[in-house]
Amino acid sequence: MGDTQRKYPGYTGQVGAAPALTEAEAAARIHEGFPSLATARVIHLGEGLDHQAFEVDGRFVFRFPKSDEAASHLAREARLTAWLAPRLPLPVPLYRFLDGPAEGLTPGLGGYEKLPGRPALLVDAGRLGLSRFGRELGAFLGALHALGPAEAMRLEVPEDDDPELEAWSAAAVEELHVAVEHGHVGAQEATAWERRFLERPTEGRGAPRLLHGDFAAEHVLVDARGALTGVIDWSDACMGDPARDLAGLLHWGGAPMLASAMETYGAVSPTVLARARWFAACRAVADLAFGQTQRRPEYLSAGQRALTLLTEPSSSLD
Repeated sequence: MGDTQRKYPGYTGQVGAAPALTEAEAAARIHEGFPSLATARVIHLGEGLDHQAFEVDGRFVFRFPKSDEAASHLAREARLTAWLAPRLPLPVPLYRFLDGPAEGLTPGLGGYEKLPGRPALLVDAGRLGLSRFGRELGAFLGALHALGPAEAMRLEVPEDDDPELEAWSAAAVEELHVAVEHGHVGAQEATAWERRFLERPTEGRGAPRLLHGDFAAEHVLVDARGALTGVIDWSDACMGDPARDLAGLLHWGGAPMLASAMETYGAVSPTVLARARWFAACRAVADLAFGQTQRRPEYLSAGQRALTLLTEPSSSLD
């Protein structure tokens, strides 16, 4: 299970990011920092824009931040997931290892016990029970979004830094151009999508809720039996528009998956659904651009699938 972190549209990583670590370099830091793992085998798993991930002793996932900002996010993520774990119906990473000689210092790495399964992004969607997943994930998001904002603020969860969606809109147009340039979206189709991205939804945001912030198939784990086993990567958690999380379901399984999620999440207004569709479209072109620039075919497939799903009739949600 690698660090499949793609981030939200327009995100390009941290300025001045640290160079990537080799397996030997990562092993040396882990062995030195944690005596109980002094002889553990370390294997590179993957890399996102903010972190590298390594499997340790076949039991743990260690993440190495690439910048000071990513490191501060990791510290906040560790605090948040410890608080969330007993309050959510699916497992989340629980960090057992954070480096630093004293509590409260910014960690240079963090490790949690490996959750079973693999990111659903890497599993053929046709093999998965997306309607069942929708109901399970609807309950999961319902529990998350119902948590009180006061505790989230105490844990220093930030507010959404783009509530008016200006950055999302600009990034989606830019990433759409990348997708067109490389033949992933036709020029005529792109005209309609660009108009859609520029028409930012202005209604339906409502009161901010505690969000995962980058919720989609890449951060939901599925085991070999097709069961959900956890939700990873909480580094983008924030207080914001719940439509942003709901969009991950629409992006993954279209209107049918989101409709099944509403059975357990609860009813939402048409304006929230419209915002979710808009966020899902932004995610789709972000996948295409990321898949192209990072040579990640699984993201190209996810983006193409999402755009196809988003052009289908959505009467089941209206």
